[in-house]
Amino acid sequence: MLTKMINEKYYCGLDIGTRKIKAGILKIKDPSDMELIGAYEHKSHGFRDNAVSDLGEFSECIHSAIDEITKKAGIKFKAIQLGVGAAMIETRQVDTVIPLVDRGHKVITQQDIKKLNNNARLLGTKIEEEVLHELPQYYVVDDVNSALNPAGLYGRKLGVNSLMIVINGNRIRNITKAVHQAGYDVDNVFFSSYVTSKVVLRDVEKKKGCVLVDIGSQNTTVLVFLDGGLRFLERINMGGDHLTHHIADQIHLSFDLAEEIKQSYAMVLGSEALQDEEILVKREDSYFPVKRGEICQAIESDIEELAGRIQLAVMHSGLRDKINNGLTIIGGGSLLSGFIEKIGQAMNMTVKLGQVNLPLRKNLNHAALFSSVVGLAQCGYEKSFRYSMASNSQSHWSQQVINRIKDLYQEYF
Repeated sequence: MLTKMINEKYYCGLDIGTRKIKAGILKIKDPSDMELIGAYEHKSHGFRDNAVSDLGEFSECIHSAIDEITKKAGIKFKAIQLGVGAAMIETRQVDTVIPLVDRGHKVITQQDIKKLNNNARLLGTKIEEEVLHELPQYYVVDDVNSALNPAGLYGRKLGVNSLMIVINGNRIRNITKAVHQAGYDVDNVFFSSYVTSKVVLRDVEKKKGCVLVDIGSQNTTVLVFLDGGLRFLERINMGGDHLTHHIADQIHLSFDLAEEIKQSYAMVLGSEALQDEEILVKREDSYFPVKRGEICQAIESDIEELAGRIQLAVMHSGLRDKINNGLTIIGGGSLLSGFIEKIGQAMNMTVKLGQVNLPLRKNLNHAALFSSVVGLAQCGYEKSFRYSMASNSQSHWSQQVINRIKDLYQEYF
């Protein structure tokens, strides 16, 4: 087998969030042989309002995040797979049509579909934007026949409805420059929430209809999947930081200390005994008691609002009645005690915490928090030449040649 001839290689996912940078490294030999080397989170510096504000400072953060893993593992590599958060991207729905022939009909080929998709990309992006993901929703043949894959059908014209995920070109160039300054190259750039779906959602879930909710520090992203693809995406301008700010205001603490308390003691649902539990909080040179119930009360309205806005986003998709495989939650906010149960009650559907569905030799702790870097590394591998070789070794190369000859014949005859 050709796959056995391919030596193992390291793939690093680097997820740029609004407040933190996450890095994770996979050692991959083939699609069935993967090992998680490590995952690490580092607070961002030199990055403000979703853009690089201090190149040197931000570059040092990137270097530190990756270096923490590579030093422990004793490994070296050159390129990373870069992921950006929801606050940095824009989505756009694009409709376009191209003629196939002036008269009569022709068989639609892969070249026709490629030409149409290129046209949609050109029309759907501004001059300063770059496309991260181009996701055709459906094709239309002669304005009457809707198809997910029109190849092989007869038609005179072909149209497409496509979902574009784009980013400002200069913004991503500045981030890339910081990566270069940290000593690494950028192989690919992805939208983190989308590529995370590839490792936390199973194909059968995406086919039958499901929802992925990614709760970040400042934004929550809702992605709805159906028929195997992403059909809807909405960003909610609310995340874990909103809860932290209210705890800080309620108990008169610094943001960083309130964040620690939120992670350790905050909860959505709990018994009366836990509500009355007291914890000691340090303020300057002394400690004072705070009831756990006060922490819960500080975030109660925010939790209600976030649950309601997630529910509203799913309704906006128009696909609520077609979701048969529930909702999966990832991101730091998903780890809040009782939050999954709260969302399940509000949505009246099955809700679960995201887990990585890959054949990893080593389990990933806090998978809901670090699944993005695993998704980035995995997608980088899938776009690599090594993955192409491994995949092609499993299917006969001559069949690929035959398919290409068929396309050329249909194109010209």
